[in-house]
Amino acid sequence: MGLPIDPLTVYLALVASTAAAVLLLLWCYFLNRGEKSLLWLAVGFLLSSVANFLFGIRGDIPDWVAVDFGVSVLLLGLSCIWCAARAFNGKPIPFWTPLAVPVLWLLLCRVPVFYADLDARLVGATVFSAACYFVGAREFLVRDGLVARYAVASALAVHGVLVLLRIPFVVSDDKQGLASFEGSPWFGVATLEAVIFIQVIAFLMVSLTKERVESRLRAAALTDALTGLGNRRAFYEWGEAAIARGERNGAPVAAILFDLDRFKEINDRYGHPVGDAVIQAFASVARNRIRAGDFVARLGGEEFAVALPDTTGPEACLVAIEVGQAFETAVAAFGPDGLTGTACAGVAATPAAFCTLQDLLSAADRALYQAKALGRGQVRLNEETAPQLRVAAA
Repeated sequence: MGLPIDPLTVYLALVASTAAAVLLLLWCYFLNRGEKSLLWLAVGFLLSSVANFLFGIRGDIPDWVAVDFGVSVLLLGLSCIWCAARAFNGKPIPFWTPLAVPVLWLLLCRVPVFYADLDARLVGATVFSAACYFVGAREFLVRDGLVARYAVASALAVHGVLVLLRIPFVVSDDKQGLASFEGSPWFGVATLEAVIFIQVIAFLMVSLTKERVESRLRAAALTDALTGLGNRRAFYEWGEAAIARGERNGAPVAAILFDLDRFKEINDRYGHPVGDAVIQAFASVARNRIRAGDFVARLGGEEFAVALPDTTGPEACLVAIEVGQAFETAVAAFGPDGLTGTACAGVAATPAAFCTLQDLLSAADRALYQAKALGRGQVRLNEETAPQLRVAAA
């Protein structure tokens, strides 16, 4: 049973659907100029649309235009999917890479045995097309917390499989190949699936871009611009979660508050650029000296905080001493003559079940006040929670 509409109409519908996706992607690229992946995908869909138009008017144009040029344009467009994934991941795109598959196709078309066999050409073009989808899907699979990545990769992989499933229908005993397939009901099903795929990929790419923009905005809201550490808000979010875990597990949580000594004098004497360098030096030292499961943040000015789950007060004091010593060494290595960098630290630790994060920071702040009263580079442990620890142990 034939289709109620001719193949040309079906191809034109596919071209129109692709054009709509191209416009959507270009509009989103206009709003997000940094996302080159949207532009790559739009170009890829545009080239695919040109190829489908050539396929639709195949009988009215020379065979080499539809087969040689048309398929190579289609493969170039599909190669742009991989380029879109590379661009989204921030990876370089060698200029020759998107040309590799189309050039390979054109070289195959110069082989007389291959070019004379209609079924071989159809199978070759189908396999090359599916390979482009699979390679693009693989490139999108990067673990960076963006959930929409998996949806994009899955859609590309599923479509690649469905493209391969067309092979038994385009390879026929009557040697009519694509013409025979266009006269079967499966042609309409395959075209409908292609239309849906194009719209789904365009929507998912827009969603993926939106998800990354939101992720970057959230990261910026939780990051100190000068040091790259978490800011006060990030510390409170992370610390409260650590307190909750400690409460469930009955494990201690320690907090260290650092305050750089005589920082105003450094700014006044050496200038703010040197002061910023001192701040960055402390941030680097603290980041490198803590464990993977700990968290360091800049609370503001010259004040820093470290949260250490599963850590007792004496253990946290050793961390504070090590960070302070490394900070002095780092400043001495880059600073001008006479510049010294030291930091006082206040430490508090208690089982999470007996305090809130604010209680812990308040205790550490009182210990920091005592440390600064003793002089430069001092570390003090707040013992106020010791009775609670003894009660918990009992």
